[in-house]
Amino acid sequence: MSKEKGSRFERQLKKMLEEKGFFVVRASGSGADGVSPDLIALSSTLNMAIECKAWNGDAVYIEKQKYRIMSEWEKRTAVPVFVAWKSPRKEWRFFPLLALRETGASFALAKSDLETGLKLEEVIR
Repeated sequence: MSKEKGSRFERQLKKMLEEKGFFVVRASGSGADGVSPDLIALSSTLNMAIECKAWNGDAVYIEKQKYRIMSEWEKRTAVPVFVAWKSPRKEWRFFPLLALRETGASFALAKSDLETGLKLEEVIR
């Protein structure tokens, strides 16, 4: 995914969450620092961190180091971290970190997992 395309999809999801009443912080260049989730969404009833992936391939991957950082971030903040996956012409799907499977050099979700992810409305209930 190009950096520009990724930023566009992050902004799209940010706007969707704001329309649902969340205050959303977008960590500009989050992939560069390796420690920040792409989005942090806060409300009076629910807080969550989101790593965004807009991808049309057979799987979505997160490097092991990034996965470990996100796991530690979740543990220290008690804020759940989700991987949000946007496939072309489909709605966003959300996966808790534990849903990813360890592969050789990364953690991944297969394209067959896409339909099992939570829809936005299910995450924010």
